Amino acid sequence: MDFNWLTPKAQARPAGEKGWGSFVIEPISKGETVAAFGGWIVSRDMLSTMSHDRQGRSIQVDEDLYLVSSDTPEPGDMLNHSCEPNCGLSGSSLLIAMRDIEPGEELTFDYAMCDASDYDEFRCLCAQPGCRELVTGSDWRDPVLQAKYAGYFSPYLVKRLAAIGVV
Repeated sequence: MDFNWLTPKAQARPAGEKGWGSFVIEPISKGETVAAFGGWIVSRDMLSTMSHDRQGRSIQVDEDLYLVSSDTPEPGDMLNHSCEPNCGLSGSSLLIAMRDIEPGEELTFDYAMCDASDYDEFRCLCAQPGCRELVTGSDWRDPVLQAKYAGYFSPYLVKRLAAIGVV
C-alpha cells in the first residue's frame, strides 16, 4: 500500500544529480492535483532520529510537526525543489499545478512553500534563472517569494505570514 499518490499523468524516473524526479507524460492543466502526500505525523525530535533519506522525503505541516512517508520511497516522494516551480501546495498535503504543464517537464515545487525549519538546508540544483543557490528554512520570509507564491503556502506558514501582517 502506498502512502503517497502521484497523478497517472506523470512518472517517477532518474533525474541526474537530483536523484529521482517526477516527469509529466500527459498534459496537466492549471489547478489539477498532481500529488497527495500521506504517512505519519511526527515531531521534530522524532524526525531527527530518522535516516537522512527519510527526513528528505518529509514535509513540514505545522510548527513542530512533519508528515513522513514509508521507509521505502514511493513515486509520490519523487518531487524535487525548483526556484521556478510549476506546482504549489493546496492545504498541507496536496500539490497542484500552478500553470499548465507539458509532457517532458519535471513536476517541481519550491520548498519555501512548506519549510520553515533549518533541518534541511541544501544547495539548489534547479539551474533555473533566478536560482537562490541555497534553499533554507527562512526562504518563506522573502517578500518576493511571499508575493510569487500567494495562495500556495502551507496553512501553518499562512498563519505565520498573517502574524507578521503579510496576508
